Amino acid sequence: MTGLVEAVARPAGAALAAVTGTVARVRRGRPMHARGVLLRATLVVAEDEAGAAVVPQGRTPATVRVSLGAGAPRGWPDVVGVAVRWTDDGALQDVLFSSSGRGRLTRWAMLLRREPMGGWFSTLMPLRSPHGPRVLALRPDRDAARARGVPVLEVLEATPLGQWHRFGALELHGPEQAEHDGDDLRVRFDPTRRAPRRLGTYAWEDALRDPAYAAARRHGRP
Repeated sequence: MTGLVEAVARPAGAALAAVTGTVARVRRGRPMHARGVLLRATLVVAEDEAGAAVVPQGRTPATVRVSLGAGAPRGWPDVVGVAVRWTDDGALQDVLFSSSGRGRLTRWAMLLRREPMGGWFSTLMPLRSPHGPRVLALRPDRDAARARGVPVLEVLEATPLGQWHRFGALELHGPEQAEHDGDDLRVRFDPTRRAPRRLGTYAWEDALRDPAYAAARRHGRP
């Protein structure tokens, strides 16, 4: 079954790369999520949390980029992306989330949203953990935000069709010092080449997504 899925993913990835490359050439930049804001953040995971086996324990400095997929005007529905990066023993670790639902089906679907941080985000695809495939999600934690004085997102995990379990939090502290009104177009996240060491991707995911990321880097200006 895995080989069949990968065989289907390869031509689909090639087709997606062709579209992505064309859009990048036309826009002369990122084909999607062209504008965003870079934020300083802290990933918080307690030692006894379930996710401590795959992400760093304690308080880990992180960088978060929040962006709109199509760059629609403020207040218009758009797909919202949240990219999270931290460093593990000097190596960059990237995980990408997209606005989605929380249900067994909607966790796999990108959903349009008017309020950028007004709902759930998921990785849309499963990640490879020591305990089998897991989907990660983020959701606003308003109680923690009031208590800490900064926006806070809960970090959750689930089996592909299972219930969500909290295992950490992501505190958002404010804009990074960068160009372009808080964004830096030179910062690029890559969820396949920089997947967390203890939370990797599957070969069929790489076959589907990696060609598109390569096309975007090749044809779009940084």
